[in-house]
Amino acid sequence: MSAVNSVGRSARKVAVLIVGVAVVLAGVALLALPGPGVLVIIVGLVVLATEFEWAQRLLDYVVERAAGATTKVQESKSGRIMLALSGLILIGAGVVVIVFFSSWLVAGISLILAGVIGLCTLLPKVQDWIAQRALTGIDDTDDVA
Repeated sequence: MSAVNSVGRSARKVAVLIVGVAVVLAGVALLALPGPGVLVIIVGLVVLATEFEWAQRLLDYVVERAAGATTKVQESKSGRIMLALSGLILIGAGVVVIVFFSSWLVAGISLILAGVIGLCTLLPKVQDWIAQRALTGIDDTDDVA
């Protein structure tokens, strides 16, 4: 029975590796294309971190760096205004793409999603979580009982 468990465990690791790397690569592509590239990279690293310790360390580093960058933008009033404006522009651009270029539906949805994510970072509760991640690098979601 342990041979079957070993094969199953290996198959799971390979599947996680394939899916995780594919999602990370999609995120890298979205850095140049319209869409939430950093968010998709983080999701890919979350998938990889379920099986690989190196991915967990990389995930912690990426989230800490992204949180630090977001915190710097949010520290000034002009940064918050630009973040809100860019979120609204992304949402508007996504709607325009969907309405006028229906064959580009995924790009339009990606733009809208990126805009909504940007606007969500302006919420006080999200800002507090981001600031905590930027300062400590500790994931407080593990403390939820």
